[in-house]
Amino acid sequence: MKNDFFIINGYPLDENQINAIINAKKYSLIVAGAGSGKTLTMVGKIKYLLEIKKVNPNDILCISFTNESVNSLKEKINNPAISVFTFHKLAISILKKEDLYYELASPNFLKETIHLFFKEQLLKSNFLKKQFYLLTKKLFFNKKQYFTFLHNQKHIECEKLIATFISLYYTNNFTKRDFKAFFAEKKEKPLLYILYAIINFYEKEKEINHLYDFDDLIKKAMECCQKKNICQYQEIIIDEFQDTSKLRLDFIASIVKNSDANLTVVGDDFQSIYKFSGCNLNIFLNFQQYFKGANIFKLENTYRNSQELIHVAGDFIMKNTHQIKKELKSPKHLEKPLKFYYYLNPKKILLKTINQIDSQKILILGRNNFDLYSYIPKERIHWKENGYFTLENCKKNLRYLTIHKSKGLESDTVIIINLLDNELGLPAKKKNKNIINLLQDKELFLYEEERRLFYVALTRTKNACFLLIPYFNPSLFIKEIKNYSTYIEKKYL
Repeated sequence: MKNDFFIINGYPLDENQINAIINAKKYSLIVAGAGSGKTLTMVGKIKYLLEIKKVNPNDILCISFTNESVNSLKEKINNPAISVFTFHKLAISILKKEDLYYELASPNFLKETIHLFFKEQLLKSNFLKKQFYLLTKKLFFNKKQYFTFLHNQKHIECEKLIATFISLYYTNNFTKRDFKAFFAEKKEKPLLYILYAIINFYEKEKEINHLYDFDDLIKKAMECCQKKNICQYQEIIIDEFQDTSKLRLDFIASIVKNSDANLTVVGDDFQSIYKFSGCNLNIFLNFQQYFKGANIFKLENTYRNSQELIHVAGDFIMKNTHQIKKELKSPKHLEKPLKFYYYLNPKKILLKTINQIDSQKILILGRNNFDLYSYIPKERIHWKENGYFTLENCKKNLRYLTIHKSKGLESDTVIIINLLDNELGLPAKKKNKNIINLLQDKELFLYEEERRLFYVALTRTKNACFLLIPYFNPSLFIKEIKNYSTYIEKKYL
C-alpha cells in the first residue's frame, strides 16, 4: 500500500484506526471513543476491502441506525453498488425478494389497539374484568362508569405503560414462553394477565389486517434468512452497535450464519443512551460471547475535544467500572474547557451566556424537549427545521436539541441547561415501573444511563462547554465534577 492509501476524505487515519482495519479477523469489535473518527475508519475499511482485498462491492453490507446516518454514510462511501441500510430497510429488501405481501402498521396502531381492547374486549371476559378490578381497586357497577374511567388520566397513563411494555417485549425478542415465566412476579399478576391478553389481541388485529409493525419486518426477514440463501454477503459492517437490541442481534446473527460473512461492529459503550427503546448494552459489552474468537480494537485518539475536557469526562464516566476501559488522548488543549455559570434567574442566564460567547455556532442541549422554555419565553423563539431557531437581535447560529438527539453531532460550542436535581432534571430520577423492569437488565451502577447521557452532552463540543447551574438544588453530576477545579472557570450571573 502507498503511504497515502489511508487518507480518507482528506484526513489521514491514525495507527489505531489502520490497525483495526488491516488486522480484523472473522469477527471484530471496534470500540470508538467520542470524536475518534469511527465513520472515517468505516470508510477506510471499505476502501481496504475493495482495493486491497478485492471484495466485490455487491458483497458488502453496511448498517446504521437512522435514515440520516445511512444517507451520510452513503455520501462518504460514494459507491452505489454497496448496500447501506437501516435494519428495517434491510428487512424490507429481504421481504421484497420473497414477494411477501404486507402493509406497514401506522405508528399509532399499537396505542389504538390497546385502547380498542379496553373499549371492546375486556368486558367480554369475566376473568379479565376481575383482574382489572384487582389492578385498579375500583368496582364498576355499569358500563357507563367503566367508559368514564377509560378517559381518566390514571388509565391513560396505564395504557402508555402497556404500550411501552409491549414495544420492549417485541424488540427484546421475547416469546410467549418467556412471558409465562414473568408470572413468578406475584404482585404484577393482574396486569400481566391483561398484558398477555392484549398481546394476543394485537397479534390477531395485525393478522386480520395483513399488517406488520417494525419489529415484524425484522422477525419475518430473519425467518426468511434462516430458511433460504437470500441474504448473501461477504462483509458486514454495523455502526452504533452499542444501541443494538436482542431482536437486531438475532437478525444479524442469522445473516452471518447463513452467509458465513465476516462481521465488524463499531460503537462506544460510553454513549449507550437508548435503553428505554429496547437497546441492550450488554450485547456490546459481551460481544465475544455472542461471536466466539472476536477481536477487540480501541480507537483512543479523539479529534473533537480537548485533552482537559476528556480527562474530566473520562473520569466521570469510568466511575462505573462495568464498561470497557478507554484512555482517550487528544492533540487539542484548552486550559479551562468547562464554564460553570451559576444563576438565580433562568430567564436571564441563557441570553447572557449566548451574548458572551464568541462562537457563531452554538448548540444548546437539554434533558427534555421543553427545557428551553424555562430559559427563553416561547413567543421569543422562532423555530426553523431540525432544532434551529432565531432570536430577535441575535445573529448567531442557534440550535436546541435534547441530548438524545444530539448523539453523533458536534458543534463549535455547547451550552447544557436543566442541570437541576429533580425528577425531570439531569439525572432524571423517574423510576421505571416494576413491570418494565421484567424486560430490562438491572442497572449495576446508580444512574448509569443518565451518566452516559451527561457524557454525551459534555463531548459534543469542539471547544468549551458551558454549564448553566442554579444556585440552589444543582444536579448531582455538577456536585461530582466541580472538584475538577483546575479545568473549570466559574462565573456568577
